[in-house]
Amino acid sequence: MHAVHLFCVDTSVLEDLGLSNAEARVYVCLLEKGSCQSGKIIDSTNLQSSTVYHVLGSLLEKGLVGFILRGKTKFFQAQDPESFLVFLEEKKRRFNEFLPLLRERQKEGFVKQSASVFQGANGLKAAFNQMLSTLKKGGEYCVFQFPNDALFDEKIILFLRNYHLRRAAKGVRVRLLALDNCRQVIKKIFHDVPLTKIRFLREFAPTGITLYENNVMILDLDEPQTAFLISSKSVYESYKKFFEEKWAKARA
Repeated sequence: MHAVHLFCVDTSVLEDLGLSNAEARVYVCLLEKGSCQSGKIIDSTNLQSSTVYHVLGSLLEKGLVGFILRGKTKFFQAQDPESFLVFLEEKKRRFNEFLPLLRERQKEGFVKQSASVFQGANGLKAAFNQMLSTLKKGGEYCVFQFPNDALFDEKIILFLRNYHLRRAAKGVRVRLLALDNCRQVIKKIFHDVPLTKIRFLREFAPTGITLYENNVMILDLDEPQTAFLISSKSVYESYKKFFEEKWAKARA
């Protein structure tokens, strides 16, 4: 009965935080069972004994699992879930120590790429996060709205609103050109979001294009969702000139 309950738990969030699938399963098992011996963990997770022993060792090293001795027998137990915050802070600290070395290697062997491709929902998030990390406080970028069909998807609406709230909090300005027939949903997304200027067009305009710092990001939201990032001053300036021409014709 316990094994069935265990696999109802979605461990993907723990895996996103850096645990392997086996580590996540063992950790959740210990949360559900409290203190128990390795044999019960093996039975509940259906993992091989060698895997469970290895995983328990790695979770002990990460500070996510502890044990008590009763006689000569070890009883393992999960640490409080808030211990993940300590685990993540340690990972962040170690990466920050390693970051200067990575930047040095980048300077030594860097060859500028003319284009990058990001695929899937996580790829799109990475492309937008990369853009936001590139832009500085007081900076500005220009956008032709998301493609019409995607713009009415509630997940897309939530993603865009959360992103633009983060963008505004960083102090980055945006100018958005949208189509007049999308006025209602655009206002829903950007309601009370500061540092945002929006104008609407009744005539044809491209969609899914973002312009920032000599970069042009083009979105294709058919499956698989894809963001094409072109790093080119000449391409950027061509699109920017077109944007400014449309902006001058558009209405608030």
